[in-house]
Amino acid sequence: MQAERRLNGGRRRSIAALIAVFALILAMPPALRAADIGFPPTDYVIRSGDGARIIGHAHFELQDGPDGLRTVHGDYHYLNGDSDVEDDTIRVPQGSSPPIFVRFRHVFYNPDGSIERSGEADVTAGYGQCTIYKNGVARTTRDQLIFPPDTFAGAAVIIPLRDYVMSGRTGQRVFHVFNCVPGPKVLKVALNVHRRARWTYYPGNLVEVELKPDFGWLNIVIGPFLPTFRAWFDPADDWFFTGSRSARYYKGINIMLIRADRRAPAVRGGAPEPRGGESPVPAISAAPIPTPPASSR
Repeated sequence: MQAERRLNGGRRRSIAALIAVFALILAMPPALRAADIGFPPTDYVIRSGDGARIIGHAHFELQDGPDGLRTVHGDYHYLNGDSDVEDDTIRVPQGSSPPIFVRFRHVFYNPDGSIERSGEADVTAGYGQCTIYKNGVARTTRDQLIFPPDTFAGAAVIIPLRDYVMSGRTGQRVFHVFNCVPGPKVLKVALNVHRRARWTYYPGNLVEVELKPDFGWLNIVIGPFLPTFRAWFDPADDWFFTGSRSARYYKGINIMLIRADRRAPAVRGGAPEPRGGESPVPAISAAPIPTPPASSR
């Protein structure tokens, strides 16, 4: 009889432990679950940095690969004929561990389909490479780099940003991004969250995330001159990435991405913005190992 009571008690404890585990999983912020990294297929309007004109459109999607690899893919098409293709590949571990950055490639095309510049990084191989074409001649800088575990690049930067705002934490967080500035660099950046933010280009009470390069005590001197990347998330829509403001590339034009959604305000088209501006903060974009436009194949 006592043995039966002990057995029943052990079963009850096991069931209680299983319930506790399931409750913990259900309570976990969705962005921290391996299967949900917040990148459903979505279209975005590209506007000039000041928001005054539509200058193109972009599309993001998440592509599954082997061995737990997933690639955030994006295509950008501008009204002046320019286009971009970017791939940000991550590994999604089992369980609740956050995604791990694996490799990155972003290619920028001229209207005639020729490559204007490109950037790439591979964590396993430990290198970053940046190429700029001048009069058809490639000028490439390639360096061996150390990638801290919290490194991301391109559109994949949205993943740790979304995780952080979903956690409910406030204050500053520091992590790393890869970018061509103009050579390959792993930059330390500081993240600040502004909750219940309003944004002219998207309705509702959003959460605004601000990113700036972090140079330690030098920020006191150069802080006012550092470029800023901003992204907006909608807590009323599963923390959806609704848009951003950044540079297309280092010393490129500033652009805004705005989710093409029926809830977003109506927008009007316009002429492309002239080139100019500067920002070493990565532009939000996405795509797999790029496929050149049809005119260049």
